[in-house]
Amino acid sequence: METRIELYRETGMGSGQVTIDELPDFMTETDDLLHHDIPMLTSVGEMESFDPYSLRRGLRAAGIEIDSLEAFTLSDVKKHELQPHMRNLTRPLLQYLFDASNIELSDPDLLRDRLLNASSAFVLQRINGLASALGTTREDLPDLLEDYGDVFLSLGFYKQYFAEIGPRISLLQAWVREAYEVPHIGKDPMTGPGLIKAERTLGVLRKSLKRRLNNFESKTDIRWERVTVGTFNQLRALITDHQESLAAVLCGLAVKVFEWESRFPGGGGSFERRADFVLSDLRSGLDRMTAIEREASTFE
Repeated sequence: METRIELYRETGMGSGQVTIDELPDFMTETDDLLHHDIPMLTSVGEMESFDPYSLRRGLRAAGIEIDSLEAFTLSDVKKHELQPHMRNLTRPLLQYLFDASNIELSDPDLLRDRLLNASSAFVLQRINGLASALGTTREDLPDLLEDYGDVFLSLGFYKQYFAEIGPRISLLQAWVREAYEVPHIGKDPMTGPGLIKAERTLGVLRKSLKRRLNNFESKTDIRWERVTVGTFNQLRALITDHQESLAAVLCGLAVKVFEWESRFPGGGGSFERRADFVLSDLRSGLDRMTAIEREASTFE
């Protein structure tokens, strides 16, 4: 995958896209963009995905200061959609701290109020014990848990996105399969194997992503009564590592699906045109995505 800058997009004219290296050719030598923005764009352009979680990590790694994180957080609507994933974190935590099985939070932000306004001696003892186990104070515990919740929620975000893109990957596979099942295309010594490999690679990536995403919630349960700084940080690091590889592969597959849907609305096109698209556009980058997925951490 290669990052490009879109200079214009007009109905009937298409989209004008250039690489970051080509951008100076469209600017004057005195343009401030050349001296300040291009170095930043070059650094950001090396990122695998521009989802909000990847952007936050990438900008921090590039030394780019962010005055406000508001533009790099999910909308309230999206956070509401992801509440079922967040409950997997908050429910067992609340059950441990408050010794109740029926506590639910409609908004994860309410966890902070619960922790800071607790008055029961039993609850305060649990909160102070958890803070001590995690190497922090009761006052700083909400920030630590909020940060972990954000990391945890990112995988819920990717899981939901895969639920949207996964069926479309299956449709793309079937579309490619129809082409190589045509005798004169499938038996061609160059075209046939190329189409078969592309279709099977899409299937392997889809199944691997599905397996990873289905496993992460069941494999990341925290035993809050036994948690330590070491286990907490280890689990957070593991999830963060998954973030990066999931974002890279999901972004790559999404670009392929969007390009296919744009070029062949409704899944049409002659078998010859399908073969040309697969060999010239679709299969490019699939090997790299496969390598990323193969090297990704697993929860198994």
